[in-house]
Amino acid sequence: MKGFNVTQWIVLVILSLLTALEPLSIDLYLPGFIQIAGAFNTTAASVQISLSTFLGGFAIGQLLWGPLADRFGRTKPILLSLVIFTVASVTCIYVNTIEQLWVVRFIQAIGGCGGIVISRAVVTDYYDKSKTLKIFALLSLIMGIAPIIAPTLGNGVLKFFGWEGLFQAMAVLGIFLFLLALILLPETHKERAGKPDKNVFAGYMEILKVRKFTVYSILAGIVNGALMIYVANGPFIIMEKGGFSSNMFSIIFGINAFGLMMGSLLTSVLQKYIPTSKLVKQALIFMFGASIILFGAIYMNANIVAILFILFFYVFPLGVLLPATTELAITPFVNNSGMASALFCSIQLAVAFVCSILS
Repeated sequence: MKGFNVTQWIVLVILSLLTALEPLSIDLYLPGFIQIAGAFNTTAASVQISLSTFLGGFAIGQLLWGPLADRFGRTKPILLSLVIFTVASVTCIYVNTIEQLWVVRFIQAIGGCGGIVISRAVVTDYYDKSKTLKIFALLSLIMGIAPIIAPTLGNGVLKFFGWEGLFQAMAVLGIFLFLLALILLPETHKERAGKPDKNVFAGYMEILKVRKFTVYSILAGIVNGALMIYVANGPFIIMEKGGFSSNMFSIIFGINAFGLMMGSLLTSVLQKYIPTSKLVKQALIFMFGASIILFGAIYMNANIVAILFILFFYVFPLGVLLPATTELAITPFVNNSGMASALFCSIQLAVAFVCSILS
């Protein structure tokens, strides 16, 4: 991005890595489900509950880190969150029962979600408003890439170090990010650091009264829900219904992920010519049309290749909508962007969860 100095680039790299921490923590250990189940003499379904408790901790933790970031500045809460994440990652290796793993994964998520929440607040603090959409697009790009890379990395770690190595890798990542943030991440919210805040609940209610925030947060949740529906049902559609091999599934999944990334990159270009709110409307219309065509193709028992072709255009506008809705929801808040980011993430996750359940 033109016009960035070295420090701004360093901060952007750190924010990108913090943003990737959550999807990496989910997808990295997926290949180890069978080994973990064997180690605790339980079923893969019981291990899967540790994924649910992680998501629960992620949803609750976001509401905690936002107020802390607005009160104590950005850097200290990020460092604390990474300490919690790292300690919990190490503890996962030494638990004795699957139930203990559920609890520790919940705590790990509370630590891990601090980075993604506060990163969005740092963007609004530190960068010129004309650049924020480009940065949110880049962070969405990272969020799209991480789940693709993580299972492959997880397979490699699992092969050489066993399931314990998966959590060791998370701990190493946590330590690495802690050192980066400690040494290189500047405090971007000094003017209010350390000042007492008003009642947290009242602060969240004030944010919800801003119609723009509420509308775009719900839209972001629906968009994220659409992405979760695709991720959850993609293996069934591609491998079971389509008859493709697991290797071919990886290729198809990668092609759609490329479409998502292209959507994020396109957002940075289009925002020069089209207002962000109008961009969101056009992307929604495009996605709605693709959804109707996809729905019709499936119920007409169309060829799987045709369905996958349409699916690409269903996923593509998600890359536009994820960063655009984030930018529109959070940038109106200056003094309490940490709380706004936390509430935005929680609403997004809650709506996405409902969408996935309905699916």
